[in-house]
Amino acid sequence: MNKYCVIGEHLPHTMSPQIHSMFFKSMGIHGEYGVREFSREEIVKARGELEKYDGVNVTVPYKQTVMPLLDEISKEALHIGAVNTIKNVGGKLIGYNTDPYGFSAMLKKNGVDVKGKQAVVLGSGGAAKSVLYALTTMGAQVKYVRRDVDEELPDYEYITYPQLEESGSGYLIVNTTPLGMYPHVEGCAVSQAALSRFQAAADVVYNPVMTQFIRRALAAGCHAFSGLYMLVAQGIGSQSIWRGEEIQTQDIDPIYNALLRDYFKENGGNIYLTGIMSCGKSTLGKMLAESLGKQFVDADDYIVNMAGESIPDMFKKGEDYFRTRETLAMAELAQKRDLVVAAGGGAVTRQINCDLMRNSGVVIYINRSVENIIKDVDCSGRPLLAGGADRLHTIFAQRKAMYEGSAHFIIDNNSTAQEGLKKITEILK
Repeated sequence: MNKYCVIGEHLPHTMSPQIHSMFFKSMGIHGEYGVREFSREEIVKARGELEKYDGVNVTVPYKQTVMPLLDEISKEALHIGAVNTIKNVGGKLIGYNTDPYGFSAMLKKNGVDVKGKQAVVLGSGGAAKSVLYALTTMGAQVKYVRRDVDEELPDYEYITYPQLEESGSGYLIVNTTPLGMYPHVEGCAVSQAALSRFQAAADVVYNPVMTQFIRRALAAGCHAFSGLYMLVAQGIGSQSIWRGEEIQTQDIDPIYNALLRDYFKENGGNIYLTGIMSCGKSTLGKMLAESLGKQFVDADDYIVNMAGESIPDMFKKGEDYFRTRETLAMAELAQKRDLVVAAGGGAVTRQINCDLMRNSGVVIYINRSVENIIKDVDCSGRPLLAGGADRLHTIFAQRKAMYEGSAHFIIDNNSTAQEGLKKITEILK
């Protein structure tokens, strides 16, 4: 049995054992992964301890400290100046850094392509170096933001925080500072006004999932996401190095979704049900809320109460008019806790709605066939179904990928409501 561990100074909340244990289980591997804490005095003499493991993950503050203990260091780790993965090859310790892969995988997962585009990175520490390396490798034009007291990175151009606030802009902005990290969750290095000059925003902080940086980015209209996916991806990257195999991206998503589910279960996140109109969201949502002792919210009803007018009346003013009010409603719901929300059928057509849901709870797509829906749906009260069943087929074809891409979990709801509820309950466990 292979033995692995994560090393650091204080590691009471590390998620690494969960990630690697879930990987072992999913792959049918008999492996052991533990936690090993070292004092700053102990780590400089820890070579003998590291040799006891087949592989080691390294976290702050020892990503640089361990480098003199190693026999060989990979190109990307040398460039970044930090090691987060050690492989033991017959007593020879080789250092790597999988953070650039984790960050790149997170961008890809969220549909962010930085090639030839401007990217701005907040911070100049170890995380910033990994992100800058990844962005440069992906073809982005990069700058980082530093204070006078921060480390200067000679390979990259920088601007100051006042310059960012006054005129900084680009396609992507990335927070690599610890501001906003649990337990100091109110911190944020940049204003909403500055964020509004970017299209996408990524935070490498993963606890909380909805950092203050993400909150401000969403309010500014950015496509925004936090660092939990990066955490899982870099962990799977370590496994690939240890096992001498190519990284399989399909191994990342199930672990990420499960960790996110558990995080929101512990921290009062919402449960969002999405899907085409009349797929069973409201029926299942009410049943689920009752079984869990949570409050149920029908997003369409919430929009009507906020706007003070009916959905047909809003659609008379144009679909964009309605969608804007829908986004305002979803933004309010994302600030609440412990809700079961039946989202509108078209909520997924706006990326901001998907981001609001995914950063504040678990998203479950209720998949029901159009043929079964047609048996039950009354098109007369649906503004988008004036064309009848044919229109429903068209809408479903347009949105299917959006439902699947924005969901953490998918259930089939082509049987009874009781069966649908059972499937959701099993997911949430």
